[in-house]
Amino acid sequence: MNRVSVVRRTLMGLLLGSVGMIGCATTPVLKPAAGDTLAPGKQDTVQANVAGVVVLIDGNAWKGDPPNLGDLFTPVMVTIQNNSGKSVRVSYADFNLSSSTGFTSAAIPPVKAKGQLSWADPKSSKVPVQLALYEPDRPGKDTLSGRVRLAAFEHGFDHDRFMVAPHFANFYPGMEAWPYSYPYDPFYYDSLYASWPEKLPTQDMLSKGLPEGVVQDNGKISGFVYFKGVGSQESSVTFGMNLADATNGQSIGQVSVPFAVSK
Repeated sequence: MNRVSVVRRTLMGLLLGSVGMIGCATTPVLKPAAGDTLAPGKQDTVQANVAGVVVLIDGNAWKGDPPNLGDLFTPVMVTIQNNSGKSVRVSYADFNLSSSTGFTSAAIPPVKAKGQLSWADPKSSKVPVQLALYEPDRPGKDTLSGRVRLAAFEHGFDHDRFMVAPHFANFYPGMEAWPYSYPYDPFYYDSLYASWPEKLPTQDMLSKGLPEGVVQDNGKISGFVYFKGVGSQESSVTFGMNLADATNGQSIGQVSVPFAVSK
């Protein structure tokens, strides 16, 4: 089965309503499962080592706006440290969250692709960027043009030897773009991004989100990946990631990490 087909099947199970951020008595949180390998000095961060790539996953790291994001979605902090000797692709379509009960979620893009944004001169790994934010429609204005405005702020993800995906280059001005072929499926972005409820994603969600791109050898990238909210009926889920060589698209390994769902 090809990659696009897998993405489309996953999308069929992704139902996100336009609901408000209503606080819950208990918010499902992903905690390391028995047998998981913890990162040194981290009680909630699981470490996976696959083909020379170290992937750190933390399902209890969100500290931002909105503070109750976990009531509707599942934010997962992911850090990719590449020592594989290859350039590793970072694509939302390569992430998934699933359970034995049939729950499944693809990663939800925090930004729209193919944007038109202005340039920002890079100063460090925390370069200021401009991203698309939600803005309520105003009477007399076109519905689509009223949905997005621009805001400049510093991104909240850490990176080294990372090149942003070509279709996101304008969203991260000042960051070098991957100059070679990179898979892009408009259906994936249009279907998932359109599912964000009103007023989401917030500025924090945008600035802290993991960008798509390529981690070069001896490089790293970290940021949040957003999934559909884990339901209260789930007792465990599995975080999955396909590690692919950015130069040829070939898989170099699979990350599969079980998490307990704490309520």
